[in-house]
Amino acid sequence: MLFHKRQLAFIGLVLFLTALLASCQSTPPLATSSAPGIGVGISDDLCPNVIVQVGQQVTWTNQGNHEHIVRDKSVEGKSQFDSGILQPGDDFALTFSQPQIYSYECSADGAITGTITVEP
Repeated sequence: MLFHKRQLAFIGLVLFLTALLASCQSTPPLATSSAPGIGVGISDDLCPNVIVQVGQQVTWTNQGNHEHIVRDKSVEGKSQFDSGILQPGDDFALTFSQPQIYSYECSADGAITGTITVEP
């Protein structure tokens, strides 16, 4: 009987310590303004809107089944950035140095578009 009580006390202590340790662990944030960069997936029908801080790097990954690009849609006809052709699985990274809102496209024909908002 004494052995059974000790077993229950030990199990209770283990459960208590496990719960205590689990509650002490912090969950890492998914995205913060102090993060050095973010990852963005592009696909055959998605060119996501992105919000970053000045100095943050954005890395786009072609998660689609076709070739894609990451290129700003400049109204003056001069592109500020252009990834070139990204094969499925390829990445393109860019660090933004000044606040601005960019319209960009993820397909060569310009049909798939998104925006990048760079905040101070």
